[in-house]
Amino acid sequence: MTPKGIEAYQDNLSYDKILKRTLEQDDEVTVRFINGLFGSEVPLDATVEWLDKESIGDKQSAIVADFYPRIGGRMFAIEIEQDGSGDMAVRVFRYTIGGAMLHNMTAKKAELNIIFPQPCVVFLTSTKKTANELTWNMEFFDGQRIRLQIPAIKLAELSIEEIASRDLLPIGQFYLRTFGKLTGGKMDAFIGAANALLLEVRRAVEGGSISLHTGVEMEETIRNTFENAVIRSGVEVDAIMTTNIKETLLWTDYGAMFKDIKESGRAEGRAEGKAEGKAEGKAEGKAEGKAEGKAEGKAEGKAEGKAERDMEIAMVFFTDAKQGGAQGEPTETLKRLGIPEDIIKAARKRCQG
Repeated sequence: MTPKGIEAYQDNLSYDKILKRTLEQDDEVTVRFINGLFGSEVPLDATVEWLDKESIGDKQSAIVADFYPRIGGRMFAIEIEQDGSGDMAVRVFRYTIGGAMLHNMTAKKAELNIIFPQPCVVFLTSTKKTANELTWNMEFFDGQRIRLQIPAIKLAELSIEEIASRDLLPIGQFYLRTFGKLTGGKMDAFIGAANALLLEVRRAVEGGSISLHTGVEMEETIRNTFENAVIRSGVEVDAIMTTNIKETLLWTDYGAMFKDIKESGRAEGRAEGKAEGKAEGKAEGKAEGKAEGKAEGKAEGKAEGKAERDMEIAMVFFTDAKQGGAQGEPTETLKRLGIPEDIIKAARKRCQG
């Protein structure tokens, strides 16, 4: 609990928006997530289309589902719930039929064809009464009956290892939300879960299953979720203890990782260029001249390439901040990633212009 005289502050985390942003940034991450969620085997290079837009043509329309992607021609509808209560069967059906009518309806002469997407509901927190699956029993005017079983994912019942192995980190980044009010007995498990989650995100970045900038954003979400959970806690935790707990977690220095990746790329480039230069130099009898020329050319090319990549990264962060997708001012995050200040200023000015 917050000590007397200190106002409690919680970050207003929009889990839907954070998850949607994570998936929209990388098609392969989206396909991995869908495969882990549904147990499907969609190819990782499948085309991903996002159809749940707020505007269709020139007319405004409500968002028909939290997530409504078409991947490799197959439709999905995913609903995210923060608790295990409510009539989810009705809500998911409403979103799904709305999405089918808006995006999967075709007409030819007097015949109407509607394709329903594969739905799923994800519970960030759950109780004993939360359903393991939802059932739709539909009866039509002509007597036809259809019974559909809709899968449900209870995040609190998954281990962090299973979340990582199934490529479910896009929802796994909210895992600390599964803890209710903390008690003295829960604190150790809560801190252990935070560390395990941070390690899995780092491993995913190092293994290449998620991008470095997505890892940075996931860690920030974990940090905010951690702080919110402590603030909501029933444990007497003062400001100093909160800071100490947070700072002892296994945070990753992604700025240093970013520099290591760049240095590794430079080393590989130098080695490759040196080998190519020697081979060409021997063939033409101009080994020294070729080596020097290639070294100079590669140095200039790498300098220009680095500046361009840094500008692209900075533009992504400032564009997201301008559109409301990113949380907070991205300047400090960019500095931690090693982006030069002149490029940060130029990117900010370009986005504001």
